[in-house]
Amino acid sequence: MTKPKNQPVNLKVGELLKNEGFVQEDQIQKALEIQEDEISMARLPVEEYMLKKKHLTKVQFTKLKEHPEYGKLSVDQLAYKLNIISKKNLDEIQNRRTLQRSIGEILCEMGVITTNDLNYILQKYSKHQKFGEILLRQDFINEVNLNIALREQTHRTDPLGKILVQKKFITVDQLYQVLSKQYNIPYRKLDGFVVYDNQIEKLINIVGYRYAKKNMIIPLMLEENTLTLAVSSPERLAVVHELAYVYTHLKLKCIFVSEEKFDELFETLYGVAIKASKAAEDDRSRKETVSLIDIDLGEDTGDTRDTKSGTIYGTTTIEAEEVVNFIIKYGIINNASDIHIEQNRKKPKIRYRIDGILQTLKLAWLDERINDMIGAIISRIKVISNLDIAERRMPQDGVFRVNYFDREKKQGFDLDFRVATCPAIIGENVTLRILDSRKADVGLDRLNHSSHVLEPFKNTLKSSAGMVLVSGPTGSGKTSTLYGALMHINNPGIKIITAEDPIEYSFPDIMQTQIKPKINLTFAKLLRSFLRFDPDIILVGEMRDKETASIGFDAALTGHLLLSTIHTNDAVSAITRLLDLGIEHNQMASSLMAVLAQRLVRTTCQACKKEYNPKKEEWTLLFDKFPEHLAFFTGEGCEECKFTGYKGRTLISEIFVVDRNVSLALNRGENENEIRRIALKGGMKTMLDDGIMKLNQTTLEELIRVVPHEMLKEFKARKE
Repeated sequence: MTKPKNQPVNLKVGELLKNEGFVQEDQIQKALEIQEDEISMARLPVEEYMLKKKHLTKVQFTKLKEHPEYGKLSVDQLAYKLNIISKKNLDEIQNRRTLQRSIGEILCEMGVITTNDLNYILQKYSKHQKFGEILLRQDFINEVNLNIALREQTHRTDPLGKILVQKKFITVDQLYQVLSKQYNIPYRKLDGFVVYDNQIEKLINIVGYRYAKKNMIIPLMLEENTLTLAVSSPERLAVVHELAYVYTHLKLKCIFVSEEKFDELFETLYGVAIKASKAAEDDRSRKETVSLIDIDLGEDTGDTRDTKSGTIYGTTTIEAEEVVNFIIKYGIINNASDIHIEQNRKKPKIRYRIDGILQTLKLAWLDERINDMIGAIISRIKVISNLDIAERRMPQDGVFRVNYFDREKKQGFDLDFRVATCPAIIGENVTLRILDSRKADVGLDRLNHSSHVLEPFKNTLKSSAGMVLVSGPTGSGKTSTLYGALMHINNPGIKIITAEDPIEYSFPDIMQTQIKPKINLTFAKLLRSFLRFDPDIILVGEMRDKETASIGFDAALTGHLLLSTIHTNDAVSAITRLLDLGIEHNQMASSLMAVLAQRLVRTTCQACKKEYNPKKEEWTLLFDKFPEHLAFFTGEGCEECKFTGYKGRTLISEIFVVDRNVSLALNRGENENEIRRIALKGGMKTMLDDGIMKLNQTTLEELIRVVPHEMLKEFKARKE
């Protein structure tokens, strides 16, 4: 199915469906004939309409005309009162002119296309009807009341429909009639509907209680290979797609039911009362959906088919977008720092770095989607990252942003993503770094630096000139510490300028600049320029090269407080690294004030935490004899921590302060080991010392994993 090039978006839905290869001309004509017949029928007087639709016989109509209330009540109302027609018939008759079906709806009923096919076209060509427009067209509301609700919606997280119902501008039935029209999903009142006992067991085996409660979806009926599902909110429709990937042997249908009916059916099926309205409200307050910019992939893949699934790549755009949204959403709600999409000769896979450890996401339906459409998934990521879709031979770097509603703060946040692609043995590998602006708002006092680190660090920040460095590997929280420092010292009386790669978090009142190596805008060039901007404090992303280090120390000498990062194993090792960058001992003695080194360690899950004795091969790395004075804890593993024993991370850190004794040693040209000895003698505590003090928060095994091996040996030597 070839995607037409330069497809105009002002065509009618039927033409778009035909051009995309979903329908034939004769099928469109048949649907148009049905639509014309429905329009003609709707224009008939009510009694003629009822006779044509066989809601009423001629004999019944004659008797109605003889009834005393004929003329006082309309024919349809009188027929309903006398139980000649049902409430469903009455609703159909009364709404016949406002609820006329579109071509797409008729084609779906004919079985020519599915609702997924229709929604694909509506989304691709921006043909979805707006909720408010449908309300006005159906004459359910006037513009004045609609605008009142729209204004109120700007201050609330509730959907427009709920606000309109609360204000009694529309009824619940009208709400669901409009949703049905908007999403092409039928709305059923299900008055008198009964779920029989022999069906309940089958249904709850397909959709279990926990899944139904979490996703607010229930199975209603299983007839041969067709499963009918019910939801009360359009936000739950994505779950139907998820179940379709799991139950490939079943044909899934979905209907809308009211929240009241949903609650009733849920209790019938699972024997537990639930409030769909409360669940929807809770869900919005902790909203876990991801709002991505709506971009069409625009892939021109010709008639190429995926031989595994038979899916035509030109029609997987919406599926790819849904999968990418899910991948990103999972990373956000599980506090992942990175998302890895990797390919090899076997099959592609998704891994998340959570709490510093890579974890493979294992979901059967997701594995199937990734395996079938990895090309479309990577293309989708490239498009939203503004990368070249066609370039698969060279690495690329890009960025994109999503808006996320934080469940705890009940506030929306922009989350930036750094994207890197690289050719693999087969296809490409993609890594997404999540830059969460919420983490930058923590503040220095809440980063969990111990007091023996935090207080000296704060003291160095009081200085008007000098250099303060933060050391640690990538992903160790250096940026959070630096931004915490800036937040601690920022006030209207000072000017702060930063040079970053990239700007991970944006702050008001701070002049932030992104380096651009492609145009030779480097740390060194920006730093040289900053000195002419009359700054009080300068933050440089990294002491990366000799030129940057040299200008940085010159700035520190000339009355500026300079903050930066450096890559070393520990704080004292910064001395050797700075020497490698061409900085002399005497420059360090006069300008370097402190180096803070840090690591992130996983914290023990509080839900399953218990005291234990570590293995001998663990404690003997640090002690000659078992340390009876220490208490060790571990996590047994539970649902709360996904059976890892860990949940979250905390800092272990050390600070190397260049005091008088260290300064004299530097001026004498002493080596790193001697300077470390002097610092320890002066009371410096290492990262491992800090970790031992935090054994009530983490495990010995985790400390051994994270702390540099040389530090383990040094610690044991000191204890002998």
